[in-house]
Amino acid sequence: MKDNDKRVALIRLRDIIYSGVRPTVRESGFSATNVQELAKEGLIHPGEKMFNDEPDRCVIEEILPAGHTFISEHYVLHDRHILPPVPV
Repeated sequence: MKDNDKRVALIRLRDIIYSGVRPTVRESGFSATNVQELAKEGLIHPGEKMFNDEPDRCVIEEILPAGHTFISEHYVLHDRHILPPVPV
């Protein structure tokens, strides 16, 4: 996944989780591969599989502090590049 795709995924997951839902991979709209990549990088914490034979039925428990930091850092970097230059 590209960094921007990760940021978008994390923001979407954050919004879903903050609304009080513990989404499965299927409910989040992301592929099991993308969620596994986010988990491998320590950005999210997936829970136990609801059904052993379906990897996309794993519950996403939370976004870890590293995931929140990733979102914040990319907002700062993105915002810095789109602002007009300061006159001297």
